[in-house]
Amino acid sequence: MMKGASSSKGYSPTPLKFMFSDSKYARQSKYSLAGTFLLGIVCGFFISWHRSPALVSGPAQIALGSSVASNIRVLDDELFLGPQEGDQRPARLAKYELKVPDYQHVYDKSWLDGGYPKASCWGCRFAADVIARIPAHTILDAGAGNGVLLRQLRAHGKSAWGIELSQAVLDADCPDLLESGIVKQGSLTNLPYEDNQFDLVFSADVLEHIRPSEVDRVVQELVRVSRRHLFLSISLKGHTKVRAGSNEEANRHTMLRPRHWWEAKFREHGAVLNRELVWALQERDGHFTDKDMRDCRTEGVADDGGNYRVCVVDSPWLVGSRDQENLRKDRCITPDNGELEPWFFAFRKLR
Repeated sequence: MMKGASSSKGYSPTPLKFMFSDSKYARQSKYSLAGTFLLGIVCGFFISWHRSPALVSGPAQIALGSSVASNIRVLDDELFLGPQEGDQRPARLAKYELKVPDYQHVYDKSWLDGGYPKASCWGCRFAADVIARIPAHTILDAGAGNGVLLRQLRAHGKSAWGIELSQAVLDADCPDLLESGIVKQGSLTNLPYEDNQFDLVFSADVLEHIRPSEVDRVVQELVRVSRRHLFLSISLKGHTKVRAGSNEEANRHTMLRPRHWWEAKFREHGAVLNRELVWALQERDGHFTDKDMRDCRTEGVADDGGNYRVCVVDSPWLVGSRDQENLRKDRCITPDNGELEPWFFAFRKLR
């Protein structure tokens, strides 16, 4: 009986030596195994190359396209951050000249004459959620207002600093922070800090107030001073016109563009979407129908990002810090994606 063949008393397994003899089947098996091994090497090399920070970074990464660039983790976030303890005072530019825009008086009036509620703090409601998810110690509050958020961040042990356009609100509500240098008057178009000074640049409902001609400079400056993270809420609504008492107050939201436009603008200046953080924090509600929506408006610019709809729905939400007790019964929604205000944007700086 041939070695390895079945006997009349039962099956006998074929020895490994027979399987790899010099038959044509053995040769095919050898080639198949060799091909699989070679394919594994090629795939492994491609994946390593695709993820390599040396080969995919900065402008070169952006050139790969938004769908690729926004999903690439260049390196662990912690490698880009500064010291994670102590009060890390940011380095200031040696030759800095304060320049403020000609609309400063609008916000002086808004803060002092009741345009904004007392102790307003748009970012206070969600700042704790952000810093719980982002490993950041040094933080810039870009548009610090009355300094309430700065105090909250410092109460959480963060080295928080602020820049604010309105000198009037700084003098009235946080002269102690102003005197200590924790907050300074300034414009987002011309930040007084050196590059890469903050683990996180935070901004709550500010960028909708800038002028279209300032956008590129503002985004460039915010990205420049960040070491790694940027988190912003940017209002997409023009519904302040309903509640405003004067035309000057009514037109505070001068920069209304859709989500994809803002994401592309930050990518253009070297910051890619932190998609997982937006998904974690952005509130969505898909159950609202056209019957539930009212006061729908078309916002945006047709030839600059396109138009989009914003409507009002019945959806209670707490605005600002809890001690403000500012509970509103309705808010705005962008029907195309079901996102409710506040609208969140999160980015990682490419370096």
